[in-house]
Amino acid sequence: MKNNITLIAEQLDRHAIAIIDNFLSKEVLDELLSESKHLFHKDELEPALIGRGITEQRVSEIRGDKIKWLENDQLTAAQEQYFNYLEQLREYLSNYFRIALPWFECHLATYPAGSFYARHVDQFRETNNRIFSVILYLNEDWKPEHGGQLRVYENGEFVDISPVAGRLVCFRSDLVEHEVLKTTQPRFSITGWIRRDEPTPVFL
Repeated sequence: MKNNITLIAEQLDRHAIAIIDNFLSKEVLDELLSESKHLFHKDELEPALIGRGITEQRVSEIRGDKIKWLENDQLTAAQEQYFNYLEQLREYLSNYFRIALPWFECHLATYPAGSFYARHVDQFRETNNRIFSVILYLNEDWKPEHGGQLRVYENGEFVDISPVAGRLVCFRSDLVEHEVLKTTQPRFSITGWIRRDEPTPVFL
């Protein structure tokens, strides 16, 4: 059987989106969920913004999630396992599509009850550095009535993807229009982007 990375690349090539279920062990997923819940309940997540640079702004009518960016030198053991996988995926997609993809970025994302994210694409208008979006869902026992589905649009139609634990969704950042439907309870994920620019250096 083909491994998950190969399947993701082939699905992206054919459909611009890939969905892999039962990703990562239950132990790692449980730990990632526990860490996310802890930060959420301790109010250590920041409201997400729209735009970039000086145009960044908080607009509750567009999105309501709260986030925490993950830094390579501050990862927990569970986060490090996930980052190791993303590094393999980044390298494979770079070779498969023959495009330089030198790095990725990730943040924990929590949608409090009643929040959503309106229809959009992940690539900014003024730049084209985000190539692939990658989302890992962490929600145990998620039911349709909880809402929070990822709604993906194509050719005037849409498909709803439930944010169930262990589901990995990867898609073209510039092509796939999507939204997060209103959730009735806290919804947890790790959201990231595989990029083709170079990371901005930090000067201390």
